[in-house]
Amino acid sequence: MRRGFFIVVGAVVAAVLPFSAAHADSTIVVRGLGFAAGSSTSLAIVGCTGLYATSGEPVTTYLSPSPDGPAGTRALKYDLGGGSAVGSQHRVGSMAATTVAGLAVTAPQGTSGVAYAGYQSPEDAGTTLLWVGRASLAVGAGGWQQVDAPGLTYTWTKYDFSTHQPVESGGGPSTVAEFMGAHGGDGAGFYALGFGCDGNPFKIDALRTGSPGDVTTYDLEGYTTATGISGSATRIAAGDAVTLHGTVSTDMVGPLAQGLLVLEAQEFGEQEFKPVDGAALQVAGGGTTATVEPSSHTVYRWRFGGSSSAEGSVSPLFTVDVASVVTAVADPGGPAVTGQVAPGRAGVPVTLWQLGPKGPVRLGTAPTAADGGYRITVPADLTGPFRYYVTVPPAGGNLAGQSPTQTFGPAAQ
Repeated sequence: MRRGFFIVVGAVVAAVLPFSAAHADSTIVVRGLGFAAGSSTSLAIVGCTGLYATSGEPVTTYLSPSPDGPAGTRALKYDLGGGSAVGSQHRVGSMAATTVAGLAVTAPQGTSGVAYAGYQSPEDAGTTLLWVGRASLAVGAGGWQQVDAPGLTYTWTKYDFSTHQPVESGGGPSTVAEFMGAHGGDGAGFYALGFGCDGNPFKIDALRTGSPGDVTTYDLEGYTTATGISGSATRIAAGDAVTLHGTVSTDMVGPLAQGLLVLEAQEFGEQEFKPVDGAALQVAGGGTTATVEPSSHTVYRWRFGGSSSAEGSVSPLFTVDVASVVTAVADPGGPAVTGQVAPGRAGVPVTLWQLGPKGPVRLGTAPTAADGGYRITVPADLTGPFRYYVTVPPAGGNLAGQSPTQTFGPAAQ
């Protein structure tokens, strides 16, 4: 499994958000760790024994393939040392109206965690005082389990969020609804919950916030990528080579340090792209290079198949046109011009031209043999030396070609 990207998510702080009217259930795809700025739901790290009592260890986030997960095909994987919990935070404008706030979790060996509910009573509105309730969590080993915080029973303490210090105990355990009923009614606040307090590995996905009929699910997915292509030439002569450079980068962290790029080609007359032999190459520093020798018009593209942390992508198309190469010499065995057309194929019409004062004059045409060879007889009535060249038209995916201009001497007449 490839390593993902490294972050430490800041501890939860209280925030008062406007309450939004219900609309409908929806899903937001989060690429990597890229929650939108100002998102009311995001990742969080909290202490297991107290909101701010984290262990201080750096938290490494792995983007992990999870085709059987609750949303999409990836999830975030954590393997903590214990003492801290990683999960989700949900800032809400109405604690009473929020009945869904949580995430899906799976742990091969099970794992313990913690949930916090932050509630600002009406009498504390506009201050930095906030009641914070704590509840222990645990999930068993096995498949994905949805855990929501609003219905839990919490032990409450009032905090001053300007100092992060407790200022008052809230007494015995109670639910959020019960606690609000005893402290003046509804208010703004947050839910935060996470796992890994026992150091067991786990995955999270499908962070959810809202109420029935208006639940937003945050689907944690891989980074999107862009694959690029460039080349040393778009037109070559048959037998020449082209160097093709491929790049792959993500939308959030730039060029990938590793990955596999596969060069694909659609040759002239083919309907599909096929992998180029020997051109499945590892990316180094965000790119790789392959050299190809197309014999006819060919379209190329690089394909990145994706990784544990990044989605696959395909580059734009890069087209290489190939011109025929034509040779021509006077045949010492008789009044004729012979030569070769590359790439070789049968039946390509080759035309001999004489350069004259009024322009070129066609002297004869002959088809190529299977190997591209040809022979064109020079008309017997020609006397004296003359300058000539040979041409072939576009054919078989090749551009037209022309031989160098030469002199046909009197000895060959």
